[in-house]
Amino acid sequence: MNRIATPFMFAQGVDVMLKKQVDISQTELQLASGNRILKPSDDTAASVQLLDLKESKARLDQFQRNADAVSARLGQEETALDGIGNLLQRVRELTVQGNNGALAPEDRAAIATEIQQHLEGFIQLANTRDANGEYIFAGYRTDTPPLSHDGVGGFTYNGDEGQRVVKVGDTREIAMGDPGSIFMNLPGVAGPTDIGAVVYRIAANFAAGNADPNGLSDLDTALGRILDTRASVGARMNAIEEQKTANESFGLAVEQVRSNLEDLDYAEAISRFNQQLAALQASQQSFLKIQDLNLFNFLR
Repeated sequence: MNRIATPFMFAQGVDVMLKKQVDISQTELQLASGNRILKPSDDTAASVQLLDLKESKARLDQFQRNADAVSARLGQEETALDGIGNLLQRVRELTVQGNNGALAPEDRAAIATEIQQHLEGFIQLANTRDANGEYIFAGYRTDTPPLSHDGVGGFTYNGDEGQRVVKVGDTREIAMGDPGSIFMNLPGVAGPTDIGAVVYRIAANFAAGNADPNGLSDLDTALGRILDTRASVGARMNAIEEQKTANESFGLAVEQVRSNLEDLDYAEAISRFNQQLAALQASQQSFLKIQDLNLFNFLR
């Protein structure tokens, strides 16, 4: 029996030591990587959860990138609208001066010259491009200048009514612009008109030495349109900031869950490593003793 039992005990001792060496190697890899789970089989349930969490994190990161892009685009639109509002306000001040009945025709002509300059400024702002060279007020037709002027008071909107909508959260989408039709179809005193036509008409009347009795009312309507659009842009930018904050909070929660599942508890791992090392040393000592328990030593 001794010839059967001794090889068995020898093999069993080797298996025990190999198993403990594998355990130590696993712990060393965990300590080196900082991860508790090195392969899915280490914790199948947690590995499935981690995949879901990584997908959630990737989706949140995309939402944040979308939010930044929309915010930047709306910021450009707000700047352009602010510029248009300022020049319309200046044109209004000039219109008040020009409608003064005591004003000489040459004085009105001088005012008309400045208003014409503001008209050019309006057209440039209405045709603002973003950092990618796309026209921000053209709807979906971003490669087409949205506003054109025939030089004699006729203005044409060349874009469409499209508004690109971008997801910034699981349940929130934001329109990243407004079509240039906001500059058109104003309810003017004398009938439908547009911002460019109002400014051109006032300048033309003053250049001819005439007052423009409908100018102030039409300009107030134009300013109201610009202010309403700016309010809409501002509301969307506030919504984006709120959503970004919500995304960040959810991202922190996702990271915390991921950390609990995946990150290594170093104190526990170091303690386990020391225990495993001590167990291996004990098994090695036991193996040496088993090696000495053979028939020759027994007969010695």
